[in-house]
Amino acid sequence: MNTKKIEEIIKLVKANDVKKFKYKDFESEIELDFTEGQVLAQPTNVPQAQNGATSNGVNQQDSQKTDVQSEENAIKSPMVGTFFLQDSKELTEPQIKVGDKVEKGDVIGYIEAMKVMNEVTSDIAGEVAEIVVDHGTNVEYDQVLVTLK
Repeated sequence: MNTKKIEEIIKLVKANDVKKFKYKDFESEIELDFTEGQVLAQPTNVPQAQNGATSNGVNQQDSQKTDVQSEENAIKSPMVGTFFLQDSKELTEPQIKVGDKVEKGDVIGYIEAMKVMNEVTSDIAGEVAEIVVDHGTNVEYDQVLVTLK
C-alpha cells in the first residue's frame, strides 16, 4: 500500500468521524485508531496475530505485563467462520494437540467460511499451551484460537 492511498484513507476516516478503522487484504493491512487523541496508522505487508485478552491479575501493572505476554503468544482468527482442528467436520486427527511444538508457518487448523476451508497458520513458534476454541465452534475475526508458551 503506497503513501498516497494511506493518506486518502486517513482523510476519509477523519471526514466521516470514524474512531477506529482496520482494513486487511491478502497483500496489506492498515489500522487507524483515533480514540486516544493520537493517530495510530500502521500499514503492514504480513498479517500479525494480536491479543486483546485481559488477565485476572491483582494490580494493573501485572495485568499489562500479562496482556503483552498473551499478545506475543496467541494465534488469532484471520477471519469469521467455523474453526476446525482438521480439514473435516468429524474430529479424528487434529492438526495440533496441547503440548505439540508449533513452528512459524505450521497449519494449526482450518476456518470454514462460505463453504471454503481456509488454513490457519501460526505466525509464531512455541509449544501449544491451550486450544481456546473447540472443534466446530464459530469464531470472530481476531479471536484467540490457540495460546503458545
